[in-house]
Amino acid sequence: MFQPNYIFNTTFTEYHYSIPDTPEHQKYMDHIATFPVKDSPVIFGLHPNADLTYRLNESIAMLTTLVDTQPKEASSAGGKSREEEVREKIEKELLP
Repeated sequence: MFQPNYIFNTTFTEYHYSIPDTPEHQKYMDHIATFPVKDSPVIFGLHPNADLTYRLNESIAMLTTLVDTQPKEASSAGGKSREEEVREKIEKELLP
């Protein structure tokens, strides 16, 4: 880690994290500003599909929350359950 131009992750990713070889504070800040907004799971030693699994779980949790917060009525429109109504509404709004 203390060698010049040390790279933390040798696996191919879209960004190579390294320590800049400079004593100037501003150059460190400039280097930090080049970091990607979203890190790849590979740099943490995870499989690339870990991000996909995380996003899928977050989507399911969001949809579950939406269904749970829908008003509970004694009768539903057209004999459809609340889940079916929410699913259809989301499909119409999100899918072309």
